[in-house]
Amino acid sequence: MKILLNTLPRGKSEQIFDSLAQLQHDESIQWKPLQFEMKLNIDRQGQNFYLHGKISCTGLFICEAGMEEFEDTLKSEIEAMLTFDSKYLESYEGDEIYHIPAHQAEFDLYPLVHDAVLLAIPISHRCGPDCQAAQELQKFIRPDDKPDERWAKLKDLFNE
Repeated sequence: MKILLNTLPRGKSEQIFDSLAQLQHDESIQWKPLQFEMKLNIDRQGQNFYLHGKISCTGLFICEAGMEEFEDTLKSEIEAMLTFDSKYLESYEGDEIYHIPAHQAEFDLYPLVHDAVLLAIPISHRCGPDCQAAQELQKFIRPDDKPDERWAKLKDLFNE
């Protein structure tokens, strides 16, 4: 997922990336990517490139409640500024800024995309609130109705 900086026109342009290759070969991803699309808006102003990308990535995940595969779509955005001029490094107010050496003609977007996609995964990633597999698992792990009497004295230990 690289953009060729020296071929971009002045002003605004758009590029669409839809290749799954890098996501599929990334060993740090614990799920199976099925579909990927990023619409990248680029605004070239002199030696500066302002990037805004909208990402949609569909994949197969494991439901943490039911432990079965389910399909989900992650949505995320990236924003970054690329510059050939180092004076902008201190005055730029955005989060992501990258200084590009004068001889470099391309910029790899994959690290930005990778982080954005991984951060879009919910902390508690489940297939849905009425997960049938989770309900089946709960039947096997419910506590016995009658607690073990050997532990009965411990329940009042911190009530004082």
